[in-house]
Amino acid sequence: MSRRIAINFGKVLRGRGIAAVLSVASIALAAHALPVEQFGLIILLHTYIKVVKGFLNFRTFEAIVRFGVPMQESGDEPALKSLLRTSMMIDFSSSLLAALIGISAVPLAAQFLHWDEQLTSWAWFYGFILLSTCVNTSSGILRLYDRFDALGIQFTVQPLVRLVLVCLAWLLEGDMFFFLLAWGFAYCAGNIYMFMRGLFELRQHLATPLYEGFRWREIFERGREFWSFIGVIYWQTNLDLIPKQVSTLLAGNLLGPAAAGQFRLAREISTVLTRPAALLRDVLFPDLTRAWHSKDPRFRKLQFRTSAIAGSAGLLIVIFAWFAGESLLALVGEDYVPAKPLMVLLLFAASFEMASAPFRAAAYAMGKAAMLLRIHAVGVGFYIVIFYLVTGHIGLIGPGLASVATSILTFTLTASLITRMQK
Repeated sequence: MSRRIAINFGKVLRGRGIAAVLSVASIALAAHALPVEQFGLIILLHTYIKVVKGFLNFRTFEAIVRFGVPMQESGDEPALKSLLRTSMMIDFSSSLLAALIGISAVPLAAQFLHWDEQLTSWAWFYGFILLSTCVNTSSGILRLYDRFDALGIQFTVQPLVRLVLVCLAWLLEGDMFFFLLAWGFAYCAGNIYMFMRGLFELRQHLATPLYEGFRWREIFERGREFWSFIGVIYWQTNLDLIPKQVSTLLAGNLLGPAAAGQFRLAREISTVLTRPAALLRDVLFPDLTRAWHSKDPRFRKLQFRTSAIAGSAGLLIVIFAWFAGESLLALVGEDYVPAKPLMVLLLFAASFEMASAPFRAAAYAMGKAAMLLRIHAVGVGFYIVIFYLVTGHIGLIGPGLASVATSILTFTLTASLITRMQK
């Protein structure tokens, strides 16, 4: 089991590593080509779209892993197909609703984020990209069938397309509108690839078509355990969204578009740890679920060993950023060098996320997602209070301090929960 986890994590980490390089390159090039305020406005608009989707993201791929693994291993294809069809209906409905809300709420977003008339008019059309976000079922299919290699490739599609289009906009000396198009087209390309790749994989494994046996009412016939799990994961996703995406909007509101651009660049660099943390959790989840159901004695050892390794690796990157961060940011532009302390703090917070990832996966596998949700609710409330108390007084370093304090708190509480549950 440990070897398979290492192999799968290596596959997705390779994809995420390439994606991180491509993403930082495209963001750095756009930040270099545009005035800092225009770059910040692009970031605020795209982040607004991701926040709207985030609040309507039910992460149905988690349910596919949680409930689909036993179905797959027992060969119960009709039940698995019903689960996947239910997941798809949730995906399509939430994406349509996200697009409607995203477009309708543009006037409110424009007022909150200090958009001018031109950007507001662009935002009306930009919201339609939310229709492409019905990809959770495809993501779950790839995880269910251990196709983490395909996931690794998918992670590179969006940043690669964005980098190509940003380079083209830069060569043609395009204005802010061309760079915004690069963000939008790349976002759609990544989603479309994920959707199609998942369906292709499904055809390789099902003996009969997915739609065979379809009934409209089956979404309402799912058990209470399924809907309880979906509800907990939904609120967990919303809590995760606040420090990862909503914080950019809060920084834009409190400090203006230019500061939002600096904040986004620092956060993008910090994803060198936050994305592997999410990947590690996703890779561990299927195998820990199998281990928990089979009462594998390695269940506990695997969590703590992986946590120690992941956290140590994160701290090494923090040390590197402390010494080299200023030089890295200077390559983008002198306007971004002041974001170095924020970048280091965000990386330090992310190292605790890395260490916490195995414990979160274990909690899901053990059916303790509701208890984990309470921990993260406390953490997010703590984050918001510190964010607002200090950001207005000390500027961009405030969100960094809030992230560190929150990460330490949630890591401690999560580790304590898992330790207590396994005694």
